[in-house]
Amino acid sequence: MREVSVAAARASDNAAMRKSDAQDSTYFRSGDRVFCMNGSWFYQTREADHGPFPTREAALVDLKRYIDEMAFFEDATPEDAPPPDSPGYADFKLVDKDAP
Repeated sequence: MREVSVAAARASDNAAMRKSDAQDSTYFRSGDRVFCMNGSWFYQTREADHGPFPTREAALVDLKRYIDEMAFFEDATPEDAPPPDSPGYADFKLVDKDAP
């Protein structure tokens, strides 16, 4: 299991833009993407709110994992896929994001 420091997770709170994002746009953020609601912690992404988590630190650790995972898939190619006999292979499928 991979260990992630809370400081590293907090540093990822302001993640870099995706390659597909428009570079000349202006973006406004109205605060932290990690928030508490009804005693549970969540984080926001463009796609959805993620959670609940028992603590802010747990939400930050999962946010770091999410950002790392999105960065991996942004750069992944079909050649990066594990061999078919790998454990968990059937759970994921890499496809060419630029293919029609």
